Amino acid sequence: MPAIFIYLIAEIGVSNLFINFISAPEIGGVTHAQASRYLFLLWGGMMVGRFVGSQLMRKVAAEKILAIASLLAFIVMIVTVLAHGPLAMWSLIAVGLFHSIMFPTIFTLGIKNLGPLTEEGSGLLVMAIAGGALVVVQGQIADAYGLQVSFLLTAVCELYVLFYALWGCKPTGDAPATDKVGDTA
Repeated sequence: MPAIFIYLIAEIGVSNLFINFISAPEIGGVTHAQASRYLFLLWGGMMVGRFVGSQLMRKVAAEKILAIASLLAFIVMIVTVLAHGPLAMWSLIAVGLFHSIMFPTIFTLGIKNLGPLTEEGSGLLVMAIAGGALVVVQGQIADAYGLQVSFLLTAVCELYVLFYALWGCKPTGDAPATDKVGDTA
């Protein structure tokens, strides 16, 4: 649950502040109307990344793809925070490629091997989308320290997803693995 909750803070935060960031004079220097035309690139990147990611997961473990995507998302968010002009703009757009596979992969890893608890686990994961409501925290950071600095919150969220991919999604051994409902392995 925490991984989806925290991931949604990152995804919604990027989308929420995207137009203001692209239109900032030191970044894109365009009007809000012009900046809104770049938003389709962010969402288009998510679509392309979803197709590419799903194909890669046929040959590579989902945990590895998630780890790589979260690491690359972290890198482009640090570039977004530190760079100016077109480099900062395109790095923010590029994060869509890496965010694309995060929600479905976190969800799938979260319900893996739950056996008879899959239904309850799925319900709890769906409730975790409430993390998107915490985008207000990024707005408060932007107001207090600047729009560009606020994307450090997104970078931290990417690191949590990396933790989840490498360690957090591993079984703890507290419950017996199940093959079918009611059967223990």
